[in-house]
Amino acid sequence: MINVLAGSKNDAALIARAAGSAARIVTNAAQFVNGDDPVECLILGCRHPIPAETIELLGDIERKRLWIPLILVTDREPEAVRRLSDVKASAVAWFADLQTELPLEIEAARGSVPLLRLAEQAGEATLPPALRTALPYSLRAATDRPVRSVNELAAAVRYSPITLSKAFSTWHDRRTTLSRFLAALVILRARQLRSSGLNWNSVSMHLGFARETLQRKSKRWRGCTLVQLEKVPPDRLLKALVEQYLRPTRPGDPKTGSGLRFTERLKPHAASTTPISSKIHRYCIYPTPVAAP
Repeated sequence: MINVLAGSKNDAALIARAAGSAARIVTNAAQFVNGDDPVECLILGCRHPIPAETIELLGDIERKRLWIPLILVTDREPEAVRRLSDVKASAVAWFADLQTELPLEIEAARGSVPLLRLAEQAGEATLPPALRTALPYSLRAATDRPVRSVNELAAAVRYSPITLSKAFSTWHDRRTTLSRFLAALVILRARQLRSSGLNWNSVSMHLGFARETLQRKSKRWRGCTLVQLEKVPPDRLLKALVEQYLRPTRPGDPKTGSGLRFTERLKPHAASTTPISSKIHRYCIYPTPVAAP
């Protein structure tokens, strides 16, 4: 789902048409930033002149919506560029070129989501067929509601739980389990939701786990309570998950299809964001300064 917020109904409709069937228009900043529904991209339309509350909203998005790309749609105006110069976004599109620019920017922005990128890499990796199916599925699910158990994953990807568990364990030389990997994905998503402003009770409801269960999973994986987990940056948790569960303990074995090539390519990154000024200065035509008489 793609959330669209704009300063007017007409602009929101214009953006939604260009974004395609996945677009959903929201009517206020609270829905845009704090909604519990799965969101893979945010698109904010802001016409010149850009009000102060829009700048504040952009700062709020940067703090709360970790790993979710933000695309700005604005006017090709020098003053708009200056107003947004310090804002970080994944991409910028112009209202004047919306139909041609926005679909391309959305496609690129989706590729900046770490878990989705990891899922894509896992699907292309040299892995046993069961893992090449199950790992991408579990990583994609973790962007919203992570898989709850090996049995649930097995039912979704149509492999037996025993086959999946054995393949994952063999890949790691029996030093960890698929169940622990899935639990780590739950904690990673829980921490991201907590960063978005939800309290732990709301996080628990969203994920479908009792708070006590989340606490046990956190202690088992990271050795800390949920309160202590709040001090761990989500990016650090993502890196730990990759290092611990997506890099096997031995090199790839041609007989088993272990994923050496996969682990060499796996590098977690936060959703790509850079200051707008570095992305859009080349598109704007600034007035030529007039020499003083």
